[in-house]
Amino acid sequence: MEELINRYHDDPVLFVKEVIGAEPAIEQKQMLESIRDNRMTAVKAGHGVGKTTTLAWAILWFLTTRPYPKIPCTAPTMHQLKDILWAEIAKWLNQSAILRTLFDWTAERVALKNYADNWFAVARTATKPDAMQGFHSDSLLFVLDEASGINDQIIEPILGALTGEETRLIMVGNPTKITGFFHDAFTVNRAKFGCITLNAENSKMVSRDFVQSIIDLYGKGSDPYRVRVLGEFPKAQADTFIPLDLVEKASNTNIAGTVYDIHIGCDVARYGDDESTVYILFQTPKGYKLNKFIVKYKNSTVELSGTIRAEIRRLNSEFPDITVNVNIDGGGFGSGVVDELEGDQKDLKYIVNEKTFGGNGGQLNEEPMLYTNDTGLLWGNVKRLLMADMLEFPEDAELTAQLTTRKYTVDEDGKIKLERKIDMKKRGLKSPDRADGLALALSTNINESIGMANY
Repeated sequence: MEELINRYHDDPVLFVKEVIGAEPAIEQKQMLESIRDNRMTAVKAGHGVGKTTTLAWAILWFLTTRPYPKIPCTAPTMHQLKDILWAEIAKWLNQSAILRTLFDWTAERVALKNYADNWFAVARTATKPDAMQGFHSDSLLFVLDEASGINDQIIEPILGALTGEETRLIMVGNPTKITGFFHDAFTVNRAKFGCITLNAENSKMVSRDFVQSIIDLYGKGSDPYRVRVLGEFPKAQADTFIPLDLVEKASNTNIAGTVYDIHIGCDVARYGDDESTVYILFQTPKGYKLNKFIVKYKNSTVELSGTIRAEIRRLNSEFPDITVNVNIDGGGFGSGVVDELEGDQKDLKYIVNEKTFGGNGGQLNEEPMLYTNDTGLLWGNVKRLLMADMLEFPEDAELTAQLTTRKYTVDEDGKIKLERKIDMKKRGLKSPDRADGLALALSTNINESIGMANY
């Protein structure tokens, strides 16, 4: 260990090359050298620029070249921390013949053999204010992944621990929020940090197809382009109903547990350029998890009803004790699908719930504001579930665009009024058919409390 410490103590790039056997890109070298040179480093980055890989390298470098180090690592979700960062550490640890003889890797800790209590890196999810408290050593490295989503209360204890010569803080993430400690590091507290911005357009690790797809879907002036490509914070748009960071978080949320209810949402477009969408969600005690979604174009109500029946038949076979809830927008062409499914049910177990986007609105449980119509209620329900980490679905660029571009106003009665579809189209946006389908699938229990403690 002494030889490793002497050779690589001040050269993390050389460590990565010689010990790990990798060749860091320019932006990865920049991150590694900033961690070496600065007490605190903050990195805001676009998508796919290798920030998590660099964090794994930095953790292994610090773990190898400092005596009795302690490296607390955290992220907003268990998925980000364990499935991504911790798995990345395992990958590079196992690739190095030297490191895999020195360290033991477990699902929560990487430690020097025979020194597990005082020479380690440890995974702590950022769910409690004391997650990063209680660590004492002359060599400390605090690692915050996806830092924009970490509560400031988690970060406060870290600042008091950054007193020794060998104490460091590294924060990285997509810059999804314009408030909080991570944002402040690049603004009011900039003089205290080594600040790095990694632009995906300039990275050889990011495909041009990815960058172009963001431009095609959202435009160069959009927040998704700023956050996912440029690595810049979103513009201050107080009139956007569902913020981007909430939707981004859903792909890193893990809704586990036994399925006890099933919900189908169908937004009917029939003919024309709009989509008919069918979303199937599984409900567990932890929330709602996307099982499948289907998009149809220029289809008849009979065809769409047949598609839904086929999915119900599949779900009845897999979950024979569960009666499927089918929520359909009954306005316009949707009434035909309602009629078709309410007819002969062909021995299938399901209940049809006719919904509407144009009703009188009202108030959701635990929310102080009233909505002018049922569109607001349905979308407000999606938003509160996202806020409570009770909704999981994989990344879908089209769905993200639809959820995060709809605006709202407060009318003369103090009620929330969401932007009309016709006005969205005037701004060059598509009809939010996927977002509506998701909202319908979640509408079965729209009046139930989800618990204020989750917010």
